[in-house]
Order: sequence, then structure tokens, then C-alpha cells
Amino acid sequence: MSHRAVYDTMVFFQWAALGQNRQHATVKALYDGSVHLCMSQALLEEVRDVLYRPELRERAPNLTPDRVKQVLAAIVELSEWVADVPNAFTWTRHPDDDHIFNLAIAAKADFLVTWENRMHALATEQTEDAGRLRAHAPQLQIITPVELARRLASERADQR
Repeated sequence: MSHRAVYDTMVFFQWAALGQNRQHATVKALYDGSVHLCMSQALLEEVRDVLYRPELRERAPNLTPDRVKQVLAAIVELSEWVADVPNAFTWTRHPDDDHIFNLAIAAKADFLVTWENRMHALATEQTEDAGRLRAHAPQLQIITPVELARRLASERADQR
């Protein structure tokens, strides 16, 4: 079974910072086809900006310019590009994240994969914003990379 997913920027940071020999299950899933990564130009630009920040590169020794180029090239190659991402949803508390939610809506993603607790809270809270997000993307589940890895492992075990 294959899932459509949008990864938050910090998931990409983890991908680049861990180094090629320590890939997380969220990255391996892109290569084995169990996850189709949905990507927009706005998200790619944000990822590029974050991965080239000097303060992050100081804290992550594997985040070399070559490693960043390698990860960005893999993102471009492995992604399903969504060119038209309408502004269907605005999160009044954190509008900087709107492009990620709108990508998930436009791509009809099954998962938004993030470490951000505030995004996880949006999935279950009973606010007007949460209700609008569920109306736009009733199938969308906001999960951590660890939760995605567990689900994928469970699905593989069920297929045996």
C-alpha cells in the first residue's frame, strides 16, 4: 500500500542531518515507494533556506553543502509535484504554516508528517481552524515520523 504524504521542514532537516548511512524510515519509505512525497515549490524553498542556515550547520556536522545538495536533489527526484496549491486554509494562530496545510489539502495527502506539537494539537482540537482543516482534508492525519514508521512496519507485517 502506498500513502501520499507531506513532510514538514524539520523532517527534511533530520533527513539531511542524520547522514546517508542513518536514514530514518520516513526517508526509506520514499525510496521503496510506500510513501509518495507531495511537494510544492514553496515548501522546497523553505527547506532549502533552513538547510543552508549557518547556525543549524554548526549544530549538525553532517549538514555539509554536499549533503544538502544531495538531499535537495533526492527531494526533487522522489517527489510528486503539486504546481497549483490554492490558499484554501489559513491557520489563524500560525499562518506561516499555511503553505504546508494547503499543500496537504491540494495533494489529498493521507499524512502530514511533523514533529511540531502545535500541528498535532490542531488535528484533535475543537477549534474553528481545526474544523475547517478537517472539512478540507477529512482523510489527513497529522503524525510524527515515528508514528509513520510504525504504521509502515505494521502494514509490511500484515502483508506477509
